[in-house]
Amino acid sequence: MKRLPLFLIAGAVLAALMVLATSTMQALPEYAAQTGEPCASCHISPSGGGARTPRGQAWVGAGKPGQVPALIEALEILGVKLTVNPADFKASTNTLTPAMPLQLKPVEAQKLWARLRNYDGN
Repeated sequence: MKRLPLFLIAGAVLAALMVLATSTMQALPEYAAQTGEPCASCHISPSGGGARTPRGQAWVGAGKPGQVPALIEALEILGVKLTVNPADFKASTNTLTPAMPLQLKPVEAQKLWARLRNYDGN
């Protein structure tokens, strides 16, 4: 019985692993059709596949139901607790004074104009 060279066995194993890895990482158009959502709802890449957004993670974690959860619902499914302090969103009572227009002395204005005129864009 003739033995196969080690590099052929290693190559076959590597090829099998690559096929298995890529087949599980692709986004399926059926999911987009099932949920009515674009691939970018669940995947960071707009074309689908690869890493998932929080909505995609929650959708998979919930057993791939017919609807992708909204962001707040997805964060709750993932165990993220959101707290909001309403005081952080109140308008300030301080009155702002309007800014004074920029006023340059003639010599400074001439220097600035010369720099801008000679500026090549880089």
